[in-house]
Order: sequence, then structure tokens, then C-alpha cells
Amino acid sequence: MNKIIPSVNEKLAEHQNGMKPKIYTFNNHIHFAFGYSVVNCTLIEGKDECILVDTLTSMEVAETVASEFKKITSKPITTIIYTHFHADHVSGTEAFVCKEDIESGKVEIICQEQLTGHVIRDVGLIAPILGRRAIYQFGMRLPLGEDGTVGAGLGPPQRPGRRTFAPPSKTFDNFYQGEAGGIKFEIYLNPSETEDQCAVWLPETKTLLSADAVYKSFPNIYALRGTRFRNPMIWANGIDRLREFEAETLIPHHGYAIEGKDKIEDLLIDYRDAIQFVHDQTLRYMNKGYTSDEIMEIVVMPDHLRDHPWLGEFYGSYKHSIPAIFVGYLGWFQGDPVSLDPIPWKEKASRYVEMMGGRNKLIEATKTALSEGDDKWAAELSTWLVKTDREDHEARSIKAEALRSWAYKQVNATWRNWGLTSAMELDSQLDLSKAGMVLGSKDQVSGFPLEGILKVMTVRLVPEKAWNTKFSIKFETTDSQESCTLEIRKGICQLHEIVPEQFDANIRFDRKFLIQWVFGETTIKEAIESKGVKFGGNKDQIIEFFEKFEPFNQLDDIAIAAR
Repeated sequence: MNKIIPSVNEKLAEHQNGMKPKIYTFNNHIHFAFGYSVVNCTLIEGKDECILVDTLTSMEVAETVASEFKKITSKPITTIIYTHFHADHVSGTEAFVCKEDIESGKVEIICQEQLTGHVIRDVGLIAPILGRRAIYQFGMRLPLGEDGTVGAGLGPPQRPGRRTFAPPSKTFDNFYQGEAGGIKFEIYLNPSETEDQCAVWLPETKTLLSADAVYKSFPNIYALRGTRFRNPMIWANGIDRLREFEAETLIPHHGYAIEGKDKIEDLLIDYRDAIQFVHDQTLRYMNKGYTSDEIMEIVVMPDHLRDHPWLGEFYGSYKHSIPAIFVGYLGWFQGDPVSLDPIPWKEKASRYVEMMGGRNKLIEATKTALSEGDDKWAAELSTWLVKTDREDHEARSIKAEALRSWAYKQVNATWRNWGLTSAMELDSQLDLSKAGMVLGSKDQVSGFPLEGILKVMTVRLVPEKAWNTKFSIKFETTDSQESCTLEIRKGICQLHEIVPEQFDANIRFDRKFLIQWVFGETTIKEAIESKGVKFGGNKDQIIEFFEKFEPFNQLDDIAIAAR
């Protein structure tokens, strides 16, 4: 086989090279931190205090930007606005303001009322798989440079870091109006990339902070790491609402700021039209009976949108959006009953390999395809061998080389990162020892409400241990005065956010113990016996209740490519 030479697609290299960290100032008091991470943030300087919109992806990045802001102004930040729940927008809060000022109310944190629930879902209920897949999407374990990641498509390479979560002190449903330091601001719920997405409007300067409704790439209608259905027409309609402001300055939190009402209007029209085009053409062909993989090969963007400087496929992609639109409207079933009760993958793969002449013949075919530069075919052929035997290291190595060859050609940063990370996994070079826990970091989880943390237990129950169990426990925190109930009922665990009148036992503890327990530093049994946890009811039954769950901090070995 020919040696695969690391390289970067020229368009992707040009796109990423333009994202140099810099603070841009608009209207003498709006300071826009661009290119320090995959996400931007904005400091709005008032007469004697400041408003901060979004807090970046980690404490390390946020500390760098906070230091740069302090060179511009020493005025304190008294208001923080979260535009939506994504971790890259809410994780660096304590780098900008101290925890004591948040807890005392000196700093007000404002967001849409659903935000905390969305955070808990992603950093709780589906954290293990979402966290693992994010490593692939952002290339977090790849080296930096031509042989690895050159960026995330929206900004510089995403690196792991310490994340915090400071919960909001004020929430709203659709609209919020406020003032800080003499600066009037309005926050509008504007569903687009997420359901809780908000736009921030500064009426005195006609400046619009559009969050993730627009960014310098074709939009990520589907995120490869996994996401709920992002309805394209809700997104397009959200951009139409942005057009109504007739802004003179547009500040996205992915991508560059734009000045000039006409330029902004032209961009927003083209951006929403690109979204609608992919949506409409996907539905058009769905209604003709085409499957999603067939539609992926048919839909071609019109030239004025395909070649648009803000619509390159560096992050989102038409091809990985179309199946999500199909599933969003029709669900996963494409119509062939063969897929309703399929032959198990390993058995099916073994049969195909045998039909193709056996392992050795297929190995030679994959090597030939790779040597001829047909990397996609080599990857697909070797996949049958890997699915037949996960420990077939020759097949894994061939597939890894095929994926590298394919990834180096990609203009889409996400595709590149995923392909190269998968190659590392196949070559057993992917270090996931620090890939995280079932929940996020202590600094994140400390900001979650009790019911949000305990909701994770509903998906950690081992049902085989609970077929004949019917038992409920009331949980109470002694310091924050929170309470809720978990009930095991014949193989399921139900969370009652409002405590029922009847329950079988109760336990009382402080928030410090809660975090220690979640992160495996102690157990309920140890805490009861040491009297760190007070209880009412049968001690043995309480201890047995908790033995029916997988531990919070148990992280299974999750294979993505080698399976």
C-alpha cells in the first residue's frame, strides 16, 4: 500500500487560518472576543458596569479572554447572559466573575427558562455517549496540524478543559428587558440551532447578537456528535425574525461580525434560503419515495448558495443534514421490511465475507482499492472484516489508513476530525482514559439542582435487579432545602420532582455529600453508617435500593469505529 501523506484541504486550511484570536470593538463599547475558541463572547461596557454575553467553552480559554477584557476596562461584570445551553457557551463563567459574587447576587445570570434542563440532559442523561462522540467531532485527542486537527470548522481546535456551570438567577420564557450600566438590552427567544436559542438586541446602537443562528459555515442542521432534531424551517424562520431588527451591526457567536444594514440583510436572506433549500428539496424527494441515502446523492445547492463565502461546508454539510431531516419527519424506517428484524451485524458480515471469497481475498481487495486511491471503497470493504472480527488488526489497520486518506481530503472539519479519530481508535492509539465520567465535572454538576442530578439515576437502574422491587425514597438537602423522590417500580425508576404524600424511606444530606457521592468518593452505605447521612425507614432496604443502580462514575468502554 502507498504511504498516506498528511495534508489539509486547501479550502479548509484557508478557512481555519483566518480565525486568529482578537478583540474587536464596535461603537466604542462593545468588545467582541473572536477566535480564542470555537465560540465567541461579547463584553458590553456600560458607564460603571458591564454585561457579558456567553462565557466560552472552558475555564482555561475564558481566563485568557477575561485577561484581555481587563486590559480594556476594569469595570465589573454585573450581568451575564447565556444565549443557549451548549457547553461551549456556558462553561467559563467563573473565569469572568467570582463564585461569591454570583451567590450573593452581585452578578445576575439571565437565560431562557429551559436552559438548565437542556444542560442536565446533555451532561447527565446522555453524557457518556455524547461526550465520547464529541471527542470524535472536535478531534480532541488528535495532534494539532496536518496529521491531525486543524480546527472545528467554526474556530480553532477544540481542546479539553475544565468546565464550570453557574446556574441562572433569572429566567424568562419568550422575552426579557433589562438595563445595566446605562445600557438597555432585550433578549428574545429565537429557536434556531436549539430550542432555547436567544438573540440579544441593543436598541440604542442597533446591534444584534445572534448567538448560533448564523455562523461562517453551512449550518449544522445535524451535529455528528448527536442532537435532537433541528427543524430547518424553525431555524429559517428564526433568521427571518433576526431580519426584522434591521440591525446595523451583527455579532454571531460563531464567525465574524458584520457591519452595515444592507450587508447583514443580504447575508441573512442567503443563509435562511440555503437552509430552506435543503429542507424543501429533501421533502420533495421524500414525497417521491426516495430514501435519505438516495436524496443525499441528488440534492445539489444552487451556485449562488454553494459558492457563498458564509456557506462553505466547513462545519455543517448538506449530506449529513439530509438524513436528519428525513428522520425528523418520517423517523428511521425507510420502508424496507428487511430492516425491521435484521440479521445481527456480526452474522451478516460473516456471511458477506464468505460470499466475497473469504477473508484473505477481501483483504487483497481492500489493499488494491487503497493503493489505487479508492479510499472510500477500501474503508467500506474493510468494515465487513472488522464487523466480522473486531480483533482483526490487519483489517483495522487497512480501514484506518483508508479513513486517513479520506479525511485529509475533506473540506468539512467535522468529517476530518471524525475520520482521523476513528483511524486512531482502529489502530488502538486513542487514549480515552480521561474522556470524562457519566456526569460532567464537579464544577458543572455543583450547579445542577437536586432533581436534575437524580434524574440521571432513572437511566442507571439495572432492571434485572429490580423486577420485584417497589420502593420509594425521599431525598432532601439540608442546606439548599431541595427535595424529590425516586421510586423503583418493577424494573423502572421514576423521578417525582414533587414529593408524593407517601414514600417508604427518606435520606437527608448536604450538597457537599451529594457531590462526593456522585463522583464515587463515598457511598450511601458508608455515609449512613458514619452518620453523614440521616435517614428514616429501614436502613437495609435503603442500602439495597442503591445497590440496584450502576454507579454515577461508571464509564463503559464505548467503541465507535472498531465494532
